Amino acid sequence: KWILDYRDAHGKRHWETTDLSKKEAQLLLAQRLQEIHRGEYQVRSEEKTFAELTKAYQDGHVTVNVRKSTRRGYEAIIRLYLLPYFDGVKARSITPEMFEVFRAKLIKDGVGRRTINKCHTLLGSILRYGMRHRWISYNAAAEVKKLQPAEEHESGPIDESILTPIEVQRLLTAADKRWYTLLLMAVSTGLRQGELLGLKWGDIDRAAKEVHVRRQYTDGRFSELKTKNSRRRIGLSEQLLVALQKWKLKCPKGKLDLVFPNGAGNPENHGNLLRRGFYPSLRRAKLRQVRFHDLRHTFASFLIAKNVHPKRIQALMGHSSIKVTMDVYGHLMKDADNEAAEQVADLIFGSKMVATGKKILRNVSQVIDHKVARDRIELPTRGFSVPCSTD
Repeated sequence: KWILDYRDAHGKRHWETTDLSKKEAQLLLAQRLQEIHRGEYQVRSEEKTFAELTKAYQDGHVTVNVRKSTRRGYEAIIRLYLLPYFDGVKARSITPEMFEVFRAKLIKDGVGRRTINKCHTLLGSILRYGMRHRWISYNAAAEVKKLQPAEEHESGPIDESILTPIEVQRLLTAADKRWYTLLLMAVSTGLRQGELLGLKWGDIDRAAKEVHVRRQYTDGRFSELKTKNSRRRIGLSEQLLVALQKWKLKCPKGKLDLVFPNGAGNPENHGNLLRRGFYPSLRRAKLRQVRFHDLRHTFASFLIAKNVHPKRIQALMGHSSIKVTMDVYGHLMKDADNEAAEQVADLIFGSKMVATGKKILRNVSQVIDHKVARDRIELPTRGFSVPCSTD
C-alpha cells in the first residue's frame, strides 16, 4: 500500500491510503494537489454520493428554474433510471466507461433511444451542476456521444401519424361545432395544445390576418412559452378568420376572454379536449387514433409539401433552432429533392430572363414592383388555406 500525505488549502494535513502502484499513487497525489490548487478538493468522507448530488440539483435548480411539466419528466427519469443504477455511487467516481455500461444495460432492457438520450442529457446537467459547486471536477456524460436515432425510430412514427389533406377534411367534417374551429386552427397554424388553450381574442389581429402566440395554458395555469422563439406570429387565411368570427358569436364568454374556453368561459381542460373533442372526431371520421400533437406535425408536412423554406418553417413552428426543425422533419424534405432538381433545371434551361439595369428578373410575370411574393398552402378542407411568408 502507498499513503498520500498532503495538506489542503487550509493547511490541514491528510493521509490517504491506496492499493495503487507507486507510479499510480504519484499520479493520484498530483491530482489531489491540483484539486487543492483549483479549490475543488473535498475530503473523501465528505464527497457527495450521486443521490445527494441529485437531491441538491432538484432543490437548487429544478424547483426554481424548470417548469412544472418539465420537472415531472425529470423526476420520472431520475426515479426510474438514474437512481436505481447510480444510487450509492460517489458522484466523483462516475466515469464515461461507467455511463456506457449503464447505457448498454438500458438498451438490453429494451428502453428506447429517445429515452436513453434524455437520461444522457439529464445526467450531464446534474454533473455540470456539481462542477459549478466544486463538488466534482469532471462531467463524464459530456465525454460520451449520444445515440443516433435509428431510421425506423426517427421517421417511422412521425410519418405514420401525419394526416393527409383528405384525412384532415374527413376529420373536420366529422367534428361537431363545439370543436370544429379549434381543430381547424390547430391544423392550419401548427399551434401546440397549450398555446391554443391559452389563446385570447386580443391575440388575433384580424386586420393583419395574424395570430400572436404569447402564452400557454398547461398544468392548470397560464405560463410563459418555453423559448423566446415560441413567441411568434402566424398568418391566418380568410377562411379561418371567417370560422373564428362565427365561433366568437357562439363562444362561451368569460373574464379571461379566451378563444377556446370551456362551457363556463374558463380555461379548457386538456383531457376534456381529447376525450370529448378530438378522439370522438377521429372515430366518427374512421381515422386511426393519433395524438393531438400530430396535427402540428401535419401542418409542418403541408409546409414542406409546398417547399416553404426550412428557416420559415422553423419560425412558424416556434422551434429554438433550425437543428430542431431538421432533426424532426428533415427526412420529409427528401421527398421534395426531385422537384427541387427540376426547378433548378427550369431556371437554367427554361426560364425567360430579362436584364434591367443591374438586376436580372426571373419569370418577370411573377415579380411585381420588386415586392416579396406571398405563398399560400392550399388544403382541400372546406376551402381553407394557410398563408405564410416565404424568405
